Amino acid sequence: MNVFEQSLNDLLTDVFNSILQYEEKYLQNVSGTSISIGEIHMLEGIAKENNKATVSQIAAFMNIAVPTATVAIKKLVSKGFVTKVPCTADGRRTIIGLTEQGDKIYRSHRLFHRKMVRNIGKQFSENQKEILLEGVKALDEFFKEKLEG
Repeated sequence: MNVFEQSLNDLLTDVFNSILQYEEKYLQNVSGTSISIGEIHMLEGIAKENNKATVSQIAAFMNIAVPTATVAIKKLVSKGFVTKVPCTADGRRTIIGLTEQGDKIYRSHRLFHRKMVRNIGKQFSENQKEILLEGVKALDEFFKEKLEG
């Protein structure tokens, strides 16, 4: 790798890991228990389904296998973040919903992101904000193209 590539690699890795660690620490303080970023995003997937998600919907949202989602949901139930209720229309299915504590963590997750981007924005001039957005959009497009192709 040349100097640019090494620097970019180090920065992307450091920024990605720092954001995840910072968010995880913030949400662990809110919840009073250990919760991973993956678990937080699972709560987000449930919330996006109006608090009535199936295991298959959660797995699709997370882009993971249904058995993997099932194991993770059991863990979230044991932590008191979600509930499982048999589906009245189809007894083979289970409806997953957020508990009050799970909803609190989800709302805290959304608040964290709003505060994070607001505080990041305060660090830059208007010109720098435009350049940053253009660069991040280009990164996003690059990775989306790689995932599609």
